[in-house]
Amino acid sequence: MYRRPRLFRRAANGSVAVEMAIILPLFILVLVVPFFLARLFWFYSVGQKAAHDATRFLSTATQAEMRTPGGGFNEARVAAIARWIAQEELQEILPFTEGILIDVQCNTSACGANVPEVVRVGVQISLHDNFFGSITSSYLGNTDMVLVGDVTMRYVGDR
Repeated sequence: MYRRPRLFRRAANGSVAVEMAIILPLFILVLVVPFFLARLFWFYSVGQKAAHDATRFLSTATQAEMRTPGGGFNEARVAAIARWIAQEELQEILPFTEGILIDVQCNTSACGANVPEVVRVGVQISLHDNFFGSITSSYLGNTDMVLVGDVTMRYVGDR
């Protein structure tokens, strides 16, 4: 009975580990990048939807609601309600963000003085890049990424 020498079989030992060491980082990137992009698109769509719903509410408010000022230094009641609508819709992503800024405007100024021609709600969502922070910081600096949802509509309330 003839046996093959073990010399040739030993040369193949460890090749799987080397191949895995080469391919594993690429495989991890292929898995992580879609999750990162999905998270960005999810945050953007939630911000855009919140801005749209708040603007829609502002555009259909009555003239009496638009002329009602807030008390003291507070914003107008209708603007406060629009801000609350946006905040409620943004609650689901709030724990994952660095901060959220909601800007409510009527004719490019604060609401409450008169009946506007257009109303606008802008939502800025600041995110810190947990996945690729070391890579994206070279492009963005040490700042957070900012996603902006901005909706402007004509005021169509009781005219």
